[in-house]
Amino acid sequence: MEAIKPIRMRSSGVVSSQLANALAASEVAIKPRILNAAVELLIEQGTARTTTLAVQRRAGVSRGALLHHFPTHAELLSSTVQELVRRNEAAVHEALAKVGVAEDPFERAVKVLATTMAKPAYLAELELWAISRTDIELRTALQAAERSARRESDRVMRMLFPAIAERPDAAQVMGSTLAFLRGQAVTGIISGSPSQRQKQMTIWLRAIRIMLDDTSTT
Repeated sequence: MEAIKPIRMRSSGVVSSQLANALAASEVAIKPRILNAAVELLIEQGTARTTTLAVQRRAGVSRGALLHHFPTHAELLSSTVQELVRRNEAAVHEALAKVGVAEDPFERAVKVLATTMAKPAYLAELELWAISRTDIELRTALQAAERSARRESDRVMRMLFPAIAERPDAAQVMGSTLAFLRGQAVTGIISGSPSQRQKQMTIWLRAIRIMLDDTSTT
């Protein structure tokens, strides 16, 4: 009779290591799913309806899993900034491709930014800013998130304004342009005709050139 071969059992250490690796991989996969669900809800339904429960259901995760990665609602909302910034940059490149290269470089840059700021992803980010006015916890978390995303935003602005990127007054001109266009984007939600916005944009372009001329002669 053939001898019975002993069954080799895996050591508990090997099993524990494999289980830990599987759990770690699962954790890594869950966080992006939660963030993506939060971003989609922000864009589609707004901040008020982007509750932790709504995100949990959209992501298809347990309450414990969501709270493990994002203990507070403020942390969850502020964590969407990086993805919103990424989508905004993609919108910039899309607008650049449509505008072309034949126009005045300043006008081209302002048009691209205006188009991008009218997109749902950018408006969702502005909505977070507005909501944080009366929510100190959210405002604190957003300030930290926006500081982290600042490098990417600055890089995009320098790409759009290469002619002045190295000038000492570049930050002032680009920052003022962003502030002007944010105001246009918010106004455009309720009112503001395209022709009126175009007139305002033309005036702003004149203002940019005046600023650049003044600083170049001082």
